[in-house]
Amino acid sequence: MKLIARCNGREVAVEVEKRLHGYQLKIGDAAYDVDVAVPRPAEPGGLTIKSLLIDGRHHEAAVRPLAEGRYRVSAGGSTEMVELLDPLAVLAEQAAGGAKAGKRLITAYMPGVVKRVLVAAGDAVRRGQGLAVLEAMKMENEIEAEADGTVAKVLVKDGQAVEGGDPLFEIE
Repeated sequence: MKLIARCNGREVAVEVEKRLHGYQLKIGDAAYDVDVAVPRPAEPGGLTIKSLLIDGRHHEAAVRPLAEGRYRVSAGGSTEMVELLDPLAVLAEQAAGGAKAGKRLITAYMPGVVKRVLVAAGDAVRRGQGLAVLEAMKMENEIEAEADGTVAKVLVKDGQAVEGGDPLFEIE
């Protein structure tokens, strides 16, 4: 299966091939043998802990689905937003002049209540900057900007209930 992985404004071609034991993952010219185990079931909000054996080295990653093809991945002390796209969809986007390329939709990664919206339309934001505080399961979680940009639209208000995957902000 061929995909485009989009992370931190970069796009990388990825090819995943199922093997007898695990997968072979090709990223550019590099190939990796990967075995994946899920040691426990998904938590509320879809969080799944994955145990990965990549070329014989053990890694753990926490993966939370955000929306169709979008994931928040935490591993090695770092958290990144990753989008997995069909290469044909990327070509169509480019052919259309990249109309969607400049806008990012920030979504709720779990059901909860928006406690505080921290930004307004027109505000400049930096990657990692807090956009809103979401209360979920009696804990407050900060929703952060995935990249530098400008808040184009605020789609929620204080006190609003949201479901996982609901759009919160549009960032240009």
